[in-house]
Amino acid sequence: MKVTTYTINEGTASQYYGLKSVNDNHVLYYAPNNWKTKRGAINWAKKNGFEVEE
Repeated sequence: MKVTTYTINEGTASQYYGLKSVNDNHVLYYAPNNWKTKRGAINWAKKNGFEVEE
């Protein structure tokens, strides 16, 4: 499955990143979805066998 990152609370002190699927644009609720960095979300996706579209 191809995934991409998205930003939650963009521009605030509580900003963090999550993952969503590219095909149907739905959030992956089984992923943690609370990374402080975009790189952290991408690394988790790769480690768990997802294709990342940056």
